[in-house]
Amino acid sequence: MKHSDEMDRSIQLRSEEIGYKTALAALSLWTLYNIWQTLAGGERFNILPVLISCASICAQSFAQAAMKQRMVAGDEEYRTPNTVFRMIVLAVAVAGITVALGSYFLMKR
Repeated sequence: MKHSDEMDRSIQLRSEEIGYKTALAALSLWTLYNIWQTLAGGERFNILPVLISCASICAQSFAQAAMKQRMVAGDEEYRTPNTVFRMIVLAVAVAGITVALGSYFLMKR
């Protein structure tokens, strides 16, 4: 019975992985198509697929780092710095730099 549960869990995780990668590929294609429309046709840029892609990648990265940190939390031998906190600080810094550069180029226009 236990083998069946592990097999079902493996199938579930594999199907979620395929779905996640398919969604990211579709969002990436949508973003590239939108960039092409903006550059070639002069249409307005749609930021929605970029934001959804960034949010899903960040959520996956934060969850992975948090799970790794929880797995080794009680282990005396394996001490690591708080990677989740570092990732959050890095994400806020990158977002701040991006907003600053974007506003600079919009004002310069």
